[in-house]
Amino acid sequence: FGSALSESLHPDIMSSEGNGEALGTSGDGMECAEVDEIQGGHEMTKEEFFGIFRTEQGAIREDLKAVSASSGDEVNQALDALLLRVQALEDSFTRAAHLLPPYDVQKYGGALKELASEIAVRREELAPRGKFSFKRRAPVAGGAEKVAGTEAAAVVSSSTASPSPQAVTGQVYEDLQGQSISCASGDLAGEDVTLRRLEGCRIVLLDRVGALHCHELRRCEIIVGAVGSSALLYSCFDCVLTLATKQLRLHDSDNMLLHLHTLSGPVVEHCKRIAFAPYDLSYASVQEHMSAASLGTASAERSAPWADVQDFNWHKRQASPNWCILPEEHRRPRAEVADAKAAAAAAPMPPACADLDRCTVLWKAVEAPPKQALPGAAERSPPPAAPAPARAEALAAPDRLDSDDEF
Repeated sequence: FGSALSESLHPDIMSSEGNGEALGTSGDGMECAEVDEIQGGHEMTKEEFFGIFRTEQGAIREDLKAVSASSGDEVNQALDALLLRVQALEDSFTRAAHLLPPYDVQKYGGALKELASEIAVRREELAPRGKFSFKRRAPVAGGAEKVAGTEAAAVVSSSTASPSPQAVTGQVYEDLQGQSISCASGDLAGEDVTLRRLEGCRIVLLDRVGALHCHELRRCEIIVGAVGSSALLYSCFDCVLTLATKQLRLHDSDNMLLHLHTLSGPVVEHCKRIAFAPYDLSYASVQEHMSAASLGTASAERSAPWADVQDFNWHKRQASPNWCILPEEHRRPRAEVADAKAAAAAAPMPPACADLDRCTVLWKAVEAPPKQALPGAAERSPPPAAPAPARAEALAAPDRLDSDDEF
């Protein structure tokens, strides 16, 4: 993206002078078709991604500097075009995220947000939006004054909303409540899927998708056969997800259960009460979809990547209290789905998310304060019993790695 990433990016791609100048040539920028061309022929390498990223990074920054004050419409059109390029770059970043170490994923994601913020600042400098104020409408015939609340609300929305050029591709399901959505094999065929602002919904996608984006989900059940790229989740609460993906990132979420298969360790950030269990989905085309998405074979072993969780907000050697591996005795029976539509519409609706109840005992054990012994209790009480299996696994988890261990 451009010049002022400073030291927020990985040092391997910083300029030797360390002055934060653009990391690549400026000009017309890297078109999305070039990214697709590389990805279409073979899977992109880290080096190819770094080159594409820094070239487009520098081009966007140079073009942002070149936007000058003119008519408001022209400024907004130029900045909207730049914002579209940032969104396209973010999509390429999402597709390549499974190739990158967690450090680079975190820093590149922050850099994308920084560039989008700079475009917004530039917009305010060159074409500030007029502030909305209510004005008394002229009386209508008969002397009565008509109050147009919906019109006023529409004006407020249009005057304060940020531009929304849609760079999202694929299938988008948003602003739904208490709905069931299903897709059978071949309905999506590798398209990206975005789920946004859903509450009390059940989504069953028995197909292969490209990337999966989830934003602001509440009390939902999500089943996805195979994700060929990455799964990125933001601000999700009280949900149960079943999916196989190359990489998973979970941000700002609480009380989640994920039945998961990944090729690299899942990453959580600003999360709590996140439980992980192995991918246990069975349906007619599951092996076909897993193979087409290059996901290998799912494993329930604790040594598999799905259990190698990295918590970016926990920097101690002790196990993070924000996540746990769901013990076998608390796991559901294998999820066998014969028909996507029937599974999505099954009662109850909204979904009860009963699987979350299996996690309740774990979080209560973790959050319970230690009991204070009364004076002389040591003489009267027998030695404490060994912890229950669920608590032992939730609290001990000796094989977890701290997120700093690999750096």
